[in-house]
Amino acid sequence: MNAIIYAINEINYQIPNELISAGMCIDEQPATINLTSLDEKILRKVIKKRVLLDANIVGGIEAIIPLNNIQPSFSEHFYTVYKIPSELTNNKEIISALSLIILPYNGFFNQIGSVGGPLGVINHSRIVGYNPYNPVINVADRIGNAASPTGLLTNAHIEIVSYNTLLIYAHYRTLANVGVRVVLENDSNLNNIQPRSYKNFSILCVLAVKAYLYNKLIIPINSGYLAGGQDLGTFKSVLESYSSAEEDYQTFLREKWSPTAFMNDTTRYYRFLGSMIAPDL
Repeated sequence: MNAIIYAINEINYQIPNELISAGMCIDEQPATINLTSLDEKILRKVIKKRVLLDANIVGGIEAIIPLNNIQPSFSEHFYTVYKIPSELTNNKEIISALSLIILPYNGFFNQIGSVGGPLGVINHSRIVGYNPYNPVINVADRIGNAASPTGLLTNAHIEIVSYNTLLIYAHYRTLANVGVRVVLENDSNLNNIQPRSYKNFSILCVLAVKAYLYNKLIIPINSGYLAGGQDLGTFKSVLESYSSAEEDYQTFLREKWSPTAFMNDTTRYYRFLGSMIAPDL
């Protein structure tokens, strides 16, 4: 069970099968209409094509990618272009580049040049001198890192210029232990979403399917009604009740799913909580 399977089950429970069948099959050829199931059509036409794209835009997975062992593909004056290897992003696309950071001085790099665990995230248990059970030492270490000469990074500007390719302007490559904080796309099956958030994701998918069905069927249904002179009854009334689904989808995406996705990204969420508790560290 994952978030997508749960969402498809909720769609089948909440939307009449006749509406789903009519909307998902209206633009398909009769010879190929039965090659895929309705669940597959929902997944391909709505969830993957729209919902997952929107979920990546408002959510994602924050990670730190060390740049020390990545050879720049272009460098001129203060312009530097880095092509991020797929092994450092776990084959995920970089959605947003947030900032440059200085990695801990006492860290050491593994064979591929990243600090710590997967996705380039710093694994403090593998950094020399880090003691997870002594908060006093850890705070002192953070104060020391904060006092280091990092002013040269404050004007750095980062842009995504191609697939997993970053352009960094106004930063000095002579500085050691530099990394970039990025937001990666979600897992393809949303395995990074906690089960308690499945309900919110299913609501988002149900609204997206309702909006899709309304846009696909409302004009053909009205055209058929005027031409044939027959009332479509409950089918048409249920479809017309989906007229606000698009607006509801946009509102839910912005007001409900965005904070849900933010809290599911524990790295970003805990960093936000830490900034509220001790903003100077």
